[in-house]
Amino acid sequence: MQADLHAYRERISLVLNGTGRWIDQLSKFSAILSLVALILLSLATLLDILLRSFSSHGVRGLFELNGLFMAIIISGFLSLVFIQRRNIRVDIMSSVAGTNQLGVALISTLSEALMMVGLTTVLGFRAWDAYQYKETTIVVGVSTTGFWVCAFSIMLFSTFLIVGRSAAQWARLLLTKAYTQQGFWRGLGVMLIAFIISACLVFEFLSGDYSVGLQASIVFLSLYILIAAQVPIGISLALLGILSLSLLLGSESAFVIAQNETARALTSIDMAAIPLFLLMGNFATWAGLSGDIFNAGTSLVGSRRGGLAMASVMGCGGFGAICGSSIATTATFGKVAFAEMEKRNYAHSLAAGCIAAGGTLGALLPPSVVLIVYCVVVEVSIRDAFQAALLPGLFAMIMYIIAIMITVRIKPELTPTIEKFDWIIARKAMLQAWRPIILFILVLGGLYGGVFTTQEAASVGAVLALAFALMTKGFGWEKFKLSLVDTAINSGAIYIIFIGANIFAGFMSFSDVASLILGFVNIDTTPHWIILLCLVIFYLLLGTVFDTLAAVLVTTPLVVPLILGMDYDLIWWGVVTLSLVEIGMITPPLGMNVFVMRSVVGERLQLSSIFKGVTPFLLADLIRIGLLVSFPIISLWLPKILNS
Repeated sequence: MQADLHAYRERISLVLNGTGRWIDQLSKFSAILSLVALILLSLATLLDILLRSFSSHGVRGLFELNGLFMAIIISGFLSLVFIQRRNIRVDIMSSVAGTNQLGVALISTLSEALMMVGLTTVLGFRAWDAYQYKETTIVVGVSTTGFWVCAFSIMLFSTFLIVGRSAAQWARLLLTKAYTQQGFWRGLGVMLIAFIISACLVFEFLSGDYSVGLQASIVFLSLYILIAAQVPIGISLALLGILSLSLLLGSESAFVIAQNETARALTSIDMAAIPLFLLMGNFATWAGLSGDIFNAGTSLVGSRRGGLAMASVMGCGGFGAICGSSIATTATFGKVAFAEMEKRNYAHSLAAGCIAAGGTLGALLPPSVVLIVYCVVVEVSIRDAFQAALLPGLFAMIMYIIAIMITVRIKPELTPTIEKFDWIIARKAMLQAWRPIILFILVLGGLYGGVFTTQEAASVGAVLALAFALMTKGFGWEKFKLSLVDTAINSGAIYIIFIGANIFAGFMSFSDVASLILGFVNIDTTPHWIILLCLVIFYLLLGTVFDTLAAVLVTTPLVVPLILGMDYDLIWWGVVTLSLVEIGMITPPLGMNVFVMRSVVGERLQLSSIFKGVTPFLLADLIRIGLLVSFPIISLWLPKILNS
């Protein structure tokens, strides 16, 4: 039986990977070159900041050139997401497709190849437009044609790799007869049926004389069918967006919209902060900043009952403010803190629960990657949103610490006896934490103080974290490459969803979904607290099954008209939304952070024990959400003070 299972896995691996190692290496090489270029661009930004600080001039024209350079850089690392099959997807219907997911993977790679062909095509026409209209930058008058041609050429090469690999996978499927494996046709059938149903619904209702409301509802239904069937979320958004726009406005107009939205996403300076902050997080991890933060927290509160659990939450908050990712924070502190608490005889459920819950602070405390994307989509200030998220993030941390204090008071057997506080050890640990302290002061202080833009703060953080990593013993070329590759994969997955969401938003704009929603939910007669309560419940449920970024991007265009119609602040709602979907990451039965924690601790702990451990934190979260929704001033007070 074991031999048959091994042969089965080997055959699937052969079909999906086969002799594609050279394709992997080329994609990684392209991604590494792109991220090295991003670091050099960060150094140029740092030079610009220094020149502005000590003279009246900076690097002339750098700001407008940054966007064009970013288009080239993103084109260089985008292919790695497709080659590694790391596009964000939801596996709601994985059980329906069966245990043999080969057919699902093959259809997914076909859809990804189709999107890459589309992206390359629109970039080619964007380069042609730049040449035809002799586009130049405003400040220095540099022709933009060369930049777009370079981005197009890189994307074209990547498309050849991805399309070639997809063709090779289908060829190996036939040669190895892997289609004879049990369950293959079931998985393939589920994917094909999802595509057929979605296409038939869209063609039928958008080609006919139906109301705008019904047409929009059908498109959203088709979107959720594809997402549920495990088609990558960004691909689903882009394909349905293009198809719907073509049926509404014609193929030429749909193509122009796709071209404009793709170019806007690739050249967005605000979005450029995302790969930079992710780079900062990766370098900070290798530099051991998570250990510095945890040791400092332990030295301060470790002598209290439950002190290590409190230190873990504080450490998760501090490290989350560096890396901006819930999953990365949970995985990092799962390794750093769990073993330490286990050594001190902490109950496994409390140890794992506090880390899984503390990891959610990673996406809430600035700089938050998801909050950046939200701000770009709804067109509000990223700096104001970061300011608004700071107090709620600190509030969440305090609520978690209070939850630990109450839990260990009720059940003292969960923690060991209290140790004596040692001020000498505490002072030494605080001094050793000078690196994360400097990083916080420069990045967040400069951002909140108005010294840096978001992209400049991210550049400073990435360069400084790299400097710390280079000073760390054991950090060499291999770890540097791993940092770049990980950043490329995560950044590329975000950009794919963002581009797809922008194209899909074009359809929603032309179909006037905002008026439809406001007509469906009468905000003049329905009490606002009922609408907000329904939204809170909706996001709590959505967060259990959707990736945080996907949940925000897919639902924001639907919810924002309601928030504006009720005359609420979009920045406040962004903080509330982020808080809600992050709570979903520790909510049974599918809390993502709980599964990450389970993978870190291995067989030592069951999922049920971790869910039991996060229960006090979920109760604290519900109280916190109630206060955030009831009193928007918690979020809006700091931006108001700083901006005045």
